[in-house]
Formats: sequence, C-alpha cells, structure tokens
Amino acid sequence: MERTPSTPYSRIGGLAALGGSALMVGSMFMPWVDTGGGSLDYWHLSGVAGVQPDTRTHLLALGLMLLLVVWCALYFTLHTHETRTVWAFGGLAGAMILYGSDLRISEDLPAGSLASGEVAAAIGLLLLAAGSVMALAANIPEPAPVPHRTGKASL
Repeated sequence: MERTPSTPYSRIGGLAALGGSALMVGSMFMPWVDTGGGSLDYWHLSGVAGVQPDTRTHLLALGLMLLLVVWCALYFTLHTHETRTVWAFGGLAGAMILYGSDLRISEDLPAGSLASGEVAAAIGLLLLAAGSVMALAANIPEPAPVPHRTGKASL
C-alpha cells in the first residue's frame, strides 16, 4: 500500500487518545478507594472486599490499561489510511471494554469511598474514546473524482 499522509485532525485525535491512555495509567497510582484508615490505588484494589469476586475483571482492566498506551503510541508509526482506521476501531473497542470493566469493578465499592483516581481514569477514558473517534472521522479519505468522458468510445 502506498503511504498516505494523515490529516491534522487525525493526528490531534491520535494525540488525544495517547494522552487519555497515559492519564488512565497515571490514575492507577492515584487513590481509587478511601478506606477508613487511608486510601488504595488501583494496583492494590483487589484487596477490597467488593472487588474480590471480580478479580479476573480487575486483572483484565489492569492489563488493558497498559496495552492501550502501547496501542495509542502505534498510531504514529502507521502510514496508510486503512491501518489508521483499524487503529481507531481498536482504540474505541479497547475504551469500551475498559469502561465496562470499570463499571463492573466500581459497582461493588461503597458509595462514598470513590477517590480521585476513578475520576482521572474516567476523564482519560473519555479522551481515549473521543480521540479514537476523531482520528477515525478525520482519516477517512475523500473519494476520488470520477472523470466523465464525452464523445465516442474508442476501441
């Protein structure tokens, strides 16, 4: 396939997705749950009684957060519209899976215990999803004009 330049809006979408995924990874080190004696970050969240039944979901989300940073950085190595489109769909799918796993983990936590890490992760998730959609929409090439023939067709 021939190399096709990306549009500025597509690159901005890629940067937004990369920034959102980096914010999500950064939120893993922020307090997610306020316990009575302190707070827990995302790495130690599996010790909370409400998260223990969803340990596999927690591990999936943990791995997916790290994987999405690498996936978002790959955007800047892609050279064709087709591969960038696949990247955007993958980023959006990853954001949706991560959103679902975050909802499943958060539903069993006590209502007043959520901390700043959860908010930062939600903002990062929104940035990732918006960046993927923006990169996808700005990356779809315009159709090439079809030349119209006039006159007789030659054999």
